[in-house]
Amino acid sequence: MFARSTPAVIARALLVVLAGAGAACSDTTTPSTTYCIPGTPGCATGADTTGNDGTITPTDTQDGTDTVGDTTSPDGTTNPDGTTNPDGTVNPDGTVNPDGSTSGSKFTGYPSAELRLRIVGPSGRGHATVSGSIAEVNGVLFGNADEITWSSATGSGSASGSPFFQTSPITLVPGDNVVTVTAKNAEETVTDTITITYNPAFAFQDRLRANPRVIKKGAATAINAVLALGKASNIVKNSIKLFSVDQDGNKTSMIPDGPMVDDGQVNTSGDEISGDGLYSRKVTVNPAMAGLLRLRASVQVDLGGQFYTAYTDILALEVVEDILKIECEAAVDALKAARDMAVGAGNPVDGQNEALTSLKSNDAVAEVGPASGTASGTAVWVRFKSGLLGAVQLGAAGQRGAPADPGGLHVPSAELGLSTVQVQSKNALMLDPFAASLGATEISAAAAQMSAQDCPAYTVDTFKDSSANFSAFRRMGDYGVVAVASHGDAYFRDMAADAKATYDFHHQGSQEVVWTGHAISCAYFATSSSVKSCSESQACGPESECFLNKTGGTGVCVDHLTADLRRGRAILGSDGTYGITPGFVRRHAEQSYPRSLVYLGSCKSLWNGSMAGEFFAAGAAAVAGYNGPVANEFATKWGTSFFANVITQKQLSGVAHVKIEDDKNAGTYFSLVGAQNLDAASSDIINPSWESGNLQGWTKKGDGRVIAKLGSSVPVAGKFMGIISTGLGYTTQTGELSQKFCVPAGKKTYSFWWRFYSEEFKEYCGTTYQDAFLCKLEGKVGAKTVVNTKVDDLCGKGDNGCFNCGSQAKGLTPSDVQFDQGGVFMTPWVNATADVSPFAGNGNVMLRLFTTDVGDSIYDTAVLVDKVEFN
Repeated sequence: MFARSTPAVIARALLVVLAGAGAACSDTTTPSTTYCIPGTPGCATGADTTGNDGTITPTDTQDGTDTVGDTTSPDGTTNPDGTTNPDGTVNPDGTVNPDGSTSGSKFTGYPSAELRLRIVGPSGRGHATVSGSIAEVNGVLFGNADEITWSSATGSGSASGSPFFQTSPITLVPGDNVVTVTAKNAEETVTDTITITYNPAFAFQDRLRANPRVIKKGAATAINAVLALGKASNIVKNSIKLFSVDQDGNKTSMIPDGPMVDDGQVNTSGDEISGDGLYSRKVTVNPAMAGLLRLRASVQVDLGGQFYTAYTDILALEVVEDILKIECEAAVDALKAARDMAVGAGNPVDGQNEALTSLKSNDAVAEVGPASGTASGTAVWVRFKSGLLGAVQLGAAGQRGAPADPGGLHVPSAELGLSTVQVQSKNALMLDPFAASLGATEISAAAAQMSAQDCPAYTVDTFKDSSANFSAFRRMGDYGVVAVASHGDAYFRDMAADAKATYDFHHQGSQEVVWTGHAISCAYFATSSSVKSCSESQACGPESECFLNKTGGTGVCVDHLTADLRRGRAILGSDGTYGITPGFVRRHAEQSYPRSLVYLGSCKSLWNGSMAGEFFAAGAAAVAGYNGPVANEFATKWGTSFFANVITQKQLSGVAHVKIEDDKNAGTYFSLVGAQNLDAASSDIINPSWESGNLQGWTKKGDGRVIAKLGSSVPVAGKFMGIISTGLGYTTQTGELSQKFCVPAGKKTYSFWWRFYSEEFKEYCGTTYQDAFLCKLEGKVGAKTVVNTKVDDLCGKGDNGCFNCGSQAKGLTPSDVQFDQGGVFMTPWVNATADVSPFAGNGNVMLRLFTTDVGDSIYDTAVLVDKVEFN
């Protein structure tokens, strides 16, 4: 039912086995195959194969002379339609042959059943802001193209390179520049578009952000928008504005122009910390129509006395209508009825036809179609009149998805030609949503391999069966290694174009789907319209996410499930679980993936690159998967081998990957796309001084952030610094940043810089209110405290008017920032050092930087940290 799939070349008869629970894909077997569809009590036997007419008949032989749909010739000669031949000869239409040879196509992309183009830079989000007048757009190509061109209002040109391409230089005009990139071959034309906003000599620190990103139609919702300007000094005071726009960037009346401020007034402006270079605006909306609410911000820039307005990217918030319980039940009942009809059919093709017939006759259905490339009949997609999407998963024993068509493509993965690329997180997410039915998969093996490593020191989070739910899948972008063993397929290729445009589909063709372990419960939608409250100690559940928007650590549950279903990022499965489409990856990548290695162990996970393209656009560096239907045994064996090479042998991705064909599914290969030189086994500290501008590599507990300034304080070195606090802004939790890594042999000294801010000074010196800061290294050889200081250590006990006379006094001075209770004193920057030679070369260590709120949580303390070094 579910799959790891892509196109497959079938040069002989392919026997399709449909099986019981936990099955998926088809299987190539010997005569007297037993057919069954998941859920059937028994199976019919026979020696059927796929004959010259493309159908399954009881009289077809198994002597190897039969072909698939009259497209493949047994002798390997070239076919009139130009499809692939088993001898690897070149076809008239220039398609790729199973031996890996290519035709005369100018651009050879990654193997794909469909032509697919995805822009990944200067941004993979569809909108980028730049400060220079010339830009180049780069992206990735799946399939082969005769040309790749670009066009904009300023001109047109061509691109070079494949599978990763780059356009010729594009001249920009100030403001928005819409650039369209087009790839063509003899059969297909595909496009992708990016808007590049040119702000002369001015760069925003980050893109515009706002929460919650999901708004219910007709429900008053408070939105917090945040814009990072960092240390920008050429902006006109009080000129930062937030407003709403339409799809063309024209202002609308939904949110009139209003100021964004950096004042730390959480309850009014929504700004959490004053003076940190993050400007905020809190506004309440109550949209009457479903759709997109687009936000944008602007700032006046002073270029030596000449003024102009710089604009951010456009941020789209989703306004969605509640899903009614009856809508969910109607869809689930229709899928179940179609599955029951298929179960009674007795063979794959009849089963698929019965499912199609059942759905077409259902009044709740708008349109249906077979899964992409499903010549033998293993799956059906459906669009309901309610807008919900679903699939009837019919599959084969021992497989992870649906069978593939003949004519599949395979060529070796291309080198990126870069120096070694380092994965930027040692956190690994292992998702095994069908562990109970698939058994011991590559996920359990890889998790064990990682957990056993000392250097590098991985932190492994494993979720199996129902725990591999939406909550786990939404967190994929937080991990350096993401691995999934599941079922999959490709759907919706033939959906009406106007209907397809209403969903969050980036690719115009088929959408690859990976199935989760999240069970469908229509009861959820009975209460989804009510706005549920949450807190730091009371979560929302896997369907939603708690967004803190009130002081005291309280907030509201953001209903991601409803939005994902309405936007086609999640679909309903006839087996009772949800699947995710590529749009799910894009939508939930709030931060860039940390150059991640992604493994998709399902059928058709590299069918057309629709899923891999979104991982690349989100920041992943390499994606491994299967271009067709894959046997569970094959995926388990070679997935395990791949991770053993990457983790245990510490090989680069391209060396670790073994390009091999599944002997039970002709034409299905274990493939790797993206960086061939990705290193997931580096032991060094990652992002030590937060120069990535985010927390990649670090684990956060409570309040930990990355900022570019705090009042007049700027980083000791570089552009960014970390900050931890006892609960600034909406949170009440104290802060910690930690990372596990290995100190290389020969290193002797650890050093970093810190600066202590507190509202406890001076009034509470010598009292029980003793906020503290601790820096500690913990390893096999013991623990070393680098810094351990508290309020009295820095200011003294307050006796006899004593101030700045503590045992660790550094010289406290009034700060130019305020927290929520008022005035703040601060230390100067302080350099701390420690001897780490006992840790060097002796296994992994944990570096912990944390604050402690002692006495109460009313008066806050914050500590800046920067320039972490080992020498």
